[in-house]
Amino acid sequence: MFKTKNLTLILIGIMLFSLLLTVVGITLPISRKSDKIEEAGSQSMLSGNAIAIAMGHYSATSLRLLQEYPSESTAYRSLCGLLERMREHYGFQDVYTVTRNNMGYFYVLDSQYVQSRTEGYHPIGSEFSFDLYGNQVKQLIDDIYDGNSTGGFVPKAIQSEDGTFIVSAAPIMDGDKVLTVLCMDISLNDIQFHKLWFINFNYVSWICGILFVLSAGALYYLHYHNHQKKKKTKGIVDISVQEEENRFSALPIPPGNGSRLQPLPFFLLPSTTPLSFA
Repeated sequence: MFKTKNLTLILIGIMLFSLLLTVVGITLPISRKSDKIEEAGSQSMLSGNAIAIAMGHYSATSLRLLQEYPSESTAYRSLCGLLERMREHYGFQDVYTVTRNNMGYFYVLDSQYVQSRTEGYHPIGSEFSFDLYGNQVKQLIDDIYDGNSTGGFVPKAIQSEDGTFIVSAAPIMDGDKVLTVLCMDISLNDIQFHKLWFINFNYVSWICGILFVLSAGALYYLHYHNHQKKKKTKGIVDISVQEEENRFSALPIPPGNGSRLQPLPFFLLPSTTPLSFA
């Protein structure tokens, strides 16, 4: 009994410890992901704002002409080259500008142009679709154009064929007017949210989850085994008691010791006539 009680306590301890590590292994990467996205978005805005200010100061006229008369001119190639160098220097997935007008949202510049027009290249004047980027990116661009925001990033990660990324945006100003919006896709593929130093929390959560299930199963088996053992012991005792009762009930009743009263001898019967001493 003592060993069984100790084993039960050990199994409960293992269950609680493995459950705690499983929860930590699941929640910690989520927390780290949020922190890393915040860090990546903030860093991209520092460089993005600087480039947007410089382009607004030095290239506003060229950008205005490209929006009015879209063409792959020398100015277009030069500005796309600037975005390409920015993309390579800061390690962004893509850098481009988006313009909003009465017809919708359109690409103007794209850093992918220098890379021999790769599959990710969007020609000048092509439509910018929010099917991939989602409503939050659209809301950010609208807020910039409407004067409700000076730029920022969308913390929600976006999944694509190239991996996971977030989007940050900064306005390129022409005086007090928003000329276009500089957008940056920041890849999250190289950020390992589930690792801290040498610890892989994906493995921790899997291993501890399995350990929790095994210890819970062992505890259930131990409880079931003890219950069956007690039930079996109780059954044996009940059978023994029943056998004893049956054995005693089968014994013969001795004469004169039955339930019927035997008549008293005549000399012990009380006398009905008074005694005479004459």
